[in-house]
Amino acid sequence: MKGPSPIFTKLFDSYIWIRPEGRGTFLESSIIKALVENSVENGVRNFVIDLEACPGMDSTFMGMLAGLGIGFRKSKKGEISIVGTTEKTKSSLKELGLQYLMAIEPTDGPWIEKIEEVRGDLVLLDQKSEIDKEAHVLEAHEDLCIADEGNLNRFRTVLDMLGSDMVPKASSHQKGSD
Repeated sequence: MKGPSPIFTKLFDSYIWIRPEGRGTFLESSIIKALVENSVENGVRNFVIDLEACPGMDSTFMGMLAGLGIGFRKSKKGEISIVGTTEKTKSSLKELGLQYLMAIEPTDGPWIEKIEEVRGDLVLLDQKSEIDKEAHVLEAHEDLCIADEGNLNRFRTVLDMLGSDMVPKASSHQKGSD
């Protein structure tokens, strides 16, 4: 199996810039999630996710973003800004309700006038990730359903397959005909 696409990052004054280069998949999502969680533990509160070099995202990647946004909303200890979106990636994020959890293409921020300078100053992230992939995929999809209840029908099969408690189990008399 192919490894994750390169992810570039750097801590600036008050934020960490994160730039995946290539499709955003479950592989990159676990690495970005770990980076953000570790950074929060070290006092960083603002994150910019730059999707300019990310032509598309799978549902696990977007679920990871939703989970981070939900966590920040609950704890009030951070925020995420998404920049560099295409019409396709912006539409995908909004279709799943992520605009309620993070700023998509914000017009203000300490980095707003320095985007090209910041992009030129990023370094390749060490991309080791020791996670339970199945648990990560399940959590990401559950977070999408928490972000927008309408996503439950969209991801019902994935949730059911991974054993989520979010999917009501059919009772035995509903399964067969009487």
